[in-house]
Amino acid sequence: MKTPKYLAKVVQRYLDMTIDLLKKKRLNFKNVKLNEVPKKSGVYAIFDKNDIIYVGRTKNLQRRLIKEHRRGKVEQSQFRRALMNNYGFSDEEQLNRYIDKCSFSFVEMDKLIEMVRLEHFVTAILKPKLNVELKTDKNKSV
Repeated sequence: MKTPKYLAKVVQRYLDMTIDLLKKKRLNFKNVKLNEVPKKSGVYAIFDKNDIIYVGRTKNLQRRLIKEHRRGKVEQSQFRRALMNNYGFSDEEQLNRYIDKCSFSFVEMDKLIEMVRLEHFVTAILKPKLNVELKTDKNKSV
């Protein structure tokens, strides 16, 4: 069994990583350039003004954030699908206008297990609206 001291260290570590993610420079979907987002793995947070609405992880931040979430089709992006299902957008154009007003930040990470843990920690602590809605939708279909 893990000691309370060890658990406190682990929680503090993920809290520090969460704070780092939230303090990173936010890039606006509408104005972001490809070279501003690396083709590296990491965890990202998407914001609507100052509210965090979605947290995710990926092997390729550039592909996921720019090509799938910003420009992709609903079928390619869990984020776009969650927006369509929960915000009542009637078409992709309306969805694109909303996404253009959103921003995101990210942290690069190499290890999948660390990415999964950070994504889950941030989701559990901050409860981004779309992550919570996706989890609720999955539970309804079971």
